[in-house]
Amino acid sequence: MDKEDGLTLPLSEDDLLPCGIVIDREGDWHYRGSRMARSDIVSDLCQHMRRDEASGLYIVQLGKQRCYLEVEDTPLAITGVSHTAESTGDKPEQLLLTIKHLETHESLDPESLWIGEQNVLYCRVMEGGIPARFLRPAYYQLAEFIHEDKEQNRFYLLLGGKRFYIG
Repeated sequence: MDKEDGLTLPLSEDDLLPCGIVIDREGDWHYRGSRMARSDIVSDLCQHMRRDEASGLYIVQLGKQRCYLEVEDTPLAITGVSHTAESTGDKPEQLLLTIKHLETHESLDPESLWIGEQNVLYCRVMEGGIPARFLRPAYYQLAEFIHEDKEQNRFYLLLGGKRFYIG
């Protein structure tokens, strides 16, 4: 086994072992039972994470070395939602997501929203490749833009004058 950033990674691409990392429902990362306090390391791991569609596993790949993460719900959590100004010229109105452990903001793809068990709200981020869970404060921030279509008995996000029904 090779060590990089304190993680044990398999030596070959064919060898897929656990990283020893568990991501809890709140989006906190734990390595061998201890919370990972260094957000720069977690951020770097997030940037190297992808989902293997065949197995459903979340994999961290650094060069040819890779391992899989244990994820309780989603690997990413949304901690905040901010609104850009109304549509002006070629800049459409947007909602920007703050994702736990990442320094950058990401524009919400309103078509990727869905409601899971216990009415938890989710969306897809990182170019649609990774699901993310809205934590309670972010959910309440987004709720300001959610309306009910009583005729269809459905909820939708109103953004840029357009309705995006929540799947």
